[in-house]
Amino acid sequence: MNISRRAFGLSGVRAASLVAAPYLPAHARAGAGQLRILVAQPAGGITDVFARAVAPALGRGLGRVTVVENVTGASGSIAAHRLLAAAPDGTTLFVGSPSEAVLAPLTLRAVRYKPTDFRLLGLLNDSPLALYARSDLPANNLDELVALSRQRAGRPLSYGSTGQGSLFHLVTALLLSATGVQATHVPYRGGLPLLTDLQGGVIDFTMLPVDALLGGMVAGGRMKVLGVSSAHRLGRFPAVPTFDESRAAPDLGRPSIWVGLLIPSATNEALSLRLHRIAVAALGDPEVRKAIDAAGGSVPPPMSLAEAAHFYAADAARLQALATAARIEPL
Repeated sequence: MNISRRAFGLSGVRAASLVAAPYLPAHARAGAGQLRILVAQPAGGITDVFARAVAPALGRGLGRVTVVENVTGASGSIAAHRLLAAAPDGTTLFVGSPSEAVLAPLTLRAVRYKPTDFRLLGLLNDSPLALYARSDLPANNLDELVALSRQRAGRPLSYGSTGQGSLFHLVTALLLSATGVQATHVPYRGGLPLLTDLQGGVIDFTMLPVDALLGGMVAGGRMKVLGVSSAHRLGRFPAVPTFDESRAAPDLGRPSIWVGLLIPSATNEALSLRLHRIAVAALGDPEVRKAIDAAGGSVPPPMSLAEAAHFYAADAARLQALATAARIEPL
């Protein structure tokens, strides 16, 4: 299975949560006394909502006016490059994911940075993934999806992703390889057109995070969930089995997607420690946690800088192994 990587993330998916910081176009520049927070997804997406939830608290902690810049394109690597091009003085931060920091360098030849060029201060969210299907698909769990695929010999199912080679594409491709499900991949440029086609019956299933927006679509009967990647069944989908429970893929593992606050690893230690303290305080703010929770996220327990470094390195190694297993060919 040869896989090439393109854009990752729910670009275009809009959340109904409070937008807590002003929108600036990608070309806007932070001025004196401003804290610039870069986001690799469009305004209104889940990552953007998380960033705007925490932005005011970060600004207060640093004594600066906060601006959020949505810098999209090239699998998020443009925003990541912009962070690394800025002075490592604490006035530019990046709310990003392993897509930009880890996968983009593995899959895009034009990307010159490395995962080790970033330092993680803390997590805004860490979400399991769910296998979503069109509401009328005659399968209600992963094992039934496998059986359905076998019944349709010669007529493969179809699945969508937010980009060729995205994390969601890679996890789904490995799931299909493990189960023998035959399905045609349909890559999209973002989450909104993908979800529109899924709910319209154009594609059969997709792999995406668990969040309030998608949960609301499931609750409204617009699509359904066949399985989740968590260790235990989720309160949001209590009747949905985990992948671990399936007969078809009990050893798939528990893939997830995190959103974190990143700085250049070139930032000096004293400033990194200060930024970490401010980030921990901001993510512990009740209003910040309430806004992130309203978007379907949940702020994980705080980590020390050493713990954050260990988490980041371990996840980068896991994703590199995933990319190797999928035989990614850089574009």
